[in-house]
Amino acid sequence: MVTTPTRPRICLLPGLDGTGRLYAPLIAALADTADIDVLAYDSTCFESYAALADMLQPAVERHDDIVLVAESFAGPLGVLLAHRHPRRVRALVMAASFVRSPLPFSRIGALLVQRMPAVAPPLFALEHVLAGSGLPAPLRAEFEAIIATLPRAVLRQRALAALRADVTKELAALEIPVLYLQARHDRLIWPKAGREVIRLSRNARHAVIDAPHFLFQMAPLPAAAEIARWLDGLRGARVARRLRR
Repeated sequence: MVTTPTRPRICLLPGLDGTGRLYAPLIAALADTADIDVLAYDSTCFESYAALADMLQPAVERHDDIVLVAESFAGPLGVLLAHRHPRRVRALVMAASFVRSPLPFSRIGALLVQRMPAVAPPLFALEHVLAGSGLPAPLRAEFEAIIATLPRAVLRQRALAALRADVTKELAALEIPVLYLQARHDRLIWPKAGREVIRLSRNARHAVIDAPHFLFQMAPLPAAAEIARWLDGLRGARVARRLRR
């Protein structure tokens, strides 16, 4: 399947939950910009980012020209998929994400998470860290349903993978454009994570969205507008290159 030049295909990579069920606001905001697929993960198991990339390979190979949008936990996964499929992935968006150890003292944090029982923090604490002042009621209900059904062991394994991630070499090798969306009020991912993405990328743009860590959920319209402007710029640059040939 070939995506038309005027309407890109965006593949959304979910955060730690892996379900994509929290993407409804962003999908609605991007409806006029692109055709959209959500690449959800198996909720019953997790081995590694590399294994996730293996699992999603058939979905990526269904299209010849895609834009990956990777949120939070999915940043390293997006980099791996782009690195493995350079002829199919033409651009990468990373939102409130990272390519290496997102928190200070991540190694110590990984040891603590590994030794702790596989239990989720209280929902009110999670919501405060991820969404700041609070999720809209429909999203809160969806969030609570997701947390209630996901195996705690899977959540812990994904958290450990994020704390131990390092795809800096793969990012540095990418030739595709990269857009990094930083959440201004992010309580989870520090600004230095975005600065590292910009420093390592060959062709990167950085934008700050007035939002908490749940950037796509709490500020879908500004995020979608930023993505649309960036894609328009890429499309214009491609047309200009063709005309010069």
